[in-house]
Amino acid sequence: MSARNLRGRDNKTQLTIALIWPIDTRVSLVGRILTGIQKYIASENEHEIKLLVETFSNEDGINSVKGLRTSNLFNGAIIANTTEKDEELIHSFVPDVPIVLFNRFSSLYSVIHSNNYEAGKAVAEHFIKNEHQKAVILVPDVSSQALESGLAGITERFDKEQATPIKYIKRYCPYTEQGGYDSIQALVREKYIPTAIICLSDHVALGALSALNDEGISVPNECEIIGFDNQEFSKFTNPKLSTVNLPVEDMAYSAGKMLVNKIFDPYSPIEIDMFNLRIIHRETTKK
Repeated sequence: MSARNLRGRDNKTQLTIALIWPIDTRVSLVGRILTGIQKYIASENEHEIKLLVETFSNEDGINSVKGLRTSNLFNGAIIANTTEKDEELIHSFVPDVPIVLFNRFSSLYSVIHSNNYEAGKAVAEHFIKNEHQKAVILVPDVSSQALESGLAGITERFDKEQATPIKYIKRYCPYTEQGGYDSIQALVREKYIPTAIICLSDHVALGALSALNDEGISVPNECEIIGFDNQEFSKFTNPKLSTVNLPVEDMAYSAGKMLVNKIFDPYSPIEIDMFNLRIIHRETTKK
């Protein structure tokens, strides 16, 4: 479906772009990505853009998305929240339409991604500065380059620290509030009470914070806790959750713009747009 041959009202080019993700993607992330893309579409004056949402099950994988193998369903696609298996598949064939990968790395396709590694290092620096001795890292048990990169930043910085070394453990848990809650409950039963908890997801952090409250562990006086993503609900927990801001809406806006440019110039060099992250200190960390 050639973009240059599609003309609509006011002689504007008509485009259809697809947003593709696994069907089990968290609703909170979906909403933020959609908001960013819709903002880009609303700002676009030269083209008339329609947004198509495509999902696929983990069982079928991204191979079930027919539009990637034929150019008559949409003009281009933003692909988000893929597993390692799906990423391998994407890199094993040449899609019939331009694609942009959201918060992933690639040597073949244009990508929007966040600097989770440096954000992880910054989080580790905070807990080193506050001279913590026992830390727990709660890692959602999902396949994600972004999570792995953030985890690497945290652990590598902890491992390099010599002046005030931190003993830490990693616990993998479901990517849910219940996963965070159950993980902290298990640690308490094991008589392991951390003074610092790093959650690589605000959803997990919400559950962990609830468990600390239920166990009577004062936050942040006895235990500091921080999440990742800066989900809207993190402003309203008790106490208010400190977190790492992931600018999803801005990233999605940039992904939409990058994809449209790629549709009109498919042979242009791949683009990489990296977003730096920052810590938002609220009430669950000591500044």
